[in-house]
Amino acid sequence: MVRYGVQGPERGGFTMNISLGGAFIRTNTVHKPGSTLQVEFDFPAGKIAVWAKVVWAKRVPPELAHVLPCGMGVRFVSPGPAWEAAFQAWGGS
Repeated sequence: MVRYGVQGPERGGFTMNISLGGAFIRTNTVHKPGSTLQVEFDFPAGKIAVWAKVVWAKRVPPELAHVLPCGMGVRFVSPGPAWEAAFQAWGGS
């Protein structure tokens, strides 16, 4: 699970293809490319929030959201050492 939003983490989605530099957020509530979002991850060791820029976004009709990929790709903006430590402790590479 991941929470995200412009003012803070007000919406929920799922993460896929997460890395040190960015992630894919599976959601049908996407923001325009270029938008800056706060993204909050819930790791076993606790929650950590980072700022991210939307690189691309794809919305699909709600009735097809369970079969077609929808969501947005985000690139983290200066995530810092706390993000890297949480990601590595979680098992990321």
